[in-house]
Amino acid sequence: MVARETFAKVSPLTGETLGNYPLSSTDEAIRAVESARRAFQTWKMTTVESRGRLIRAAARLLEDRKSELALLVRRETGKPLADSEAEIGGAIEMGYMLAAHGRFPYGKLLPSAIPLRQTRLQRVPLGVAALIITYNAPIPNFAWKIFPALMAGNTVVVKPSPHTPGSADAFVSILHEAGIPPEVLHVVHGEAEAATGLIEGGADLVSFTGSYPTGVKVLEAAAKTLAKTVIELGGSNPLVVRSDADVENAAKTAMDSAFSNAGQRCASASRVIVHSSVLEKFLDHVQTNAAQLTVGAADEATIGTLIDSSAAVAFEAYLQTCADSGASVTRLGVISGESAATVRPALVTGLDPYSEVGHTEVFGPVMRVFGFETDDQAVEIANATEFGLTAAIWSRDIVQAERMVSRIHAGVININGPTHGAEINYPFGGVKHSGNGSRDAGVEAIDAYSDVQVVSTFFGA
Repeated sequence: MVARETFAKVSPLTGETLGNYPLSSTDEAIRAVESARRAFQTWKMTTVESRGRLIRAAARLLEDRKSELALLVRRETGKPLADSEAEIGGAIEMGYMLAAHGRFPYGKLLPSAIPLRQTRLQRVPLGVAALIITYNAPIPNFAWKIFPALMAGNTVVVKPSPHTPGSADAFVSILHEAGIPPEVLHVVHGEAEAATGLIEGGADLVSFTGSYPTGVKVLEAAAKTLAKTVIELGGSNPLVVRSDADVENAAKTAMDSAFSNAGQRCASASRVIVHSSVLEKFLDHVQTNAAQLTVGAADEATIGTLIDSSAAVAFEAYLQTCADSGASVTRLGVISGESAATVRPALVTGLDPYSEVGHTEVFGPVMRVFGFETDDQAVEIANATEFGLTAAIWSRDIVQAERMVSRIHAGVININGPTHGAEINYPFGGVKHSGNGSRDAGVEAIDAYSDVQVVSTFFGA
């Protein structure tokens, strides 16, 4: 018998191997879809209320296991324990919110021009949902996709990132313990071959969170089967600071938006656009606040590591490209716990905001700062990227801020707030290369993970 191929998950904190996981082939992924397809025939007949009770039970178990899950996530991703715990709290709330929809209206009545015709619109499950999930916030990412997919009546096959296999297994195990049948919720581990198998296997819905190039490949593959797609991709998000802003708080918020989660957020504020009259003051606040930043593998670090050493190498190469283009690169904070995945945050000034190096997505702790003179120029710089996920505008003049909102191309915009931190009841997604119009989270997620059916009864027949 041929031994099954596996891959090792290495902790970015210590370099130790946390476990070995099966590397699923295309054929194995196809078989998982087939198994989920068989289970769908029974699962789709369960009531919405009963599915809600199971998800509520899963949320309770997540609460019970929060500490051990947070530690596992820290070991797999390198993020501070407090950040892991906060993320799991969001996942728990997502479960409770969606579970409540077992008792909420799930459709609506439609008027008709025909006498004695009663017509209803109802949500119905699609079938098998293939969920391809990235690593940067594993437990919330699982919750945002798995909970609405199950609640809508689909069976599910999850393919987590190879960077977070243990977190995926732990999350799915908890849902099984809560009563979700194993044949209804599967996990396949691996790389592109496993994802290809899920799509080629005929999944009815493909939900993907990750990079734009990979998202395009997912859409191309899904187009061949006409699977419904939920796509959430990258971002290069602007945070605009007008001349009348609270500059001190804007600087603190910009740093949190740019550097939290070690910059590994699709909603990270990697481009900060500051009015020239307050630019020097803004940079002074950044430098002052930087003294409080500690980054690395130590338990007391306020910013964790990147996901692995190759990500650290790529980040340093990007900063070298910035320097080679004539930009000033200033490293911030102090190292607290060395590891091959540790990088210091970077403040970059002097870049051309319209150049590729000035507006590309950087999955790391970088803040590129640009000056502007007029609101028109700020909007132009904000939109000077192929992405359109999130944005923030800082101003005491709310009327002018609202006018700017109407001109910035982004799916989520905050006034006097960060570029990240969407709440679980807010639909999340972007425009342009950041997504295809679908939305995760919020009650809108039920719409994304289900289909519409129109049913009429003719009482005059």
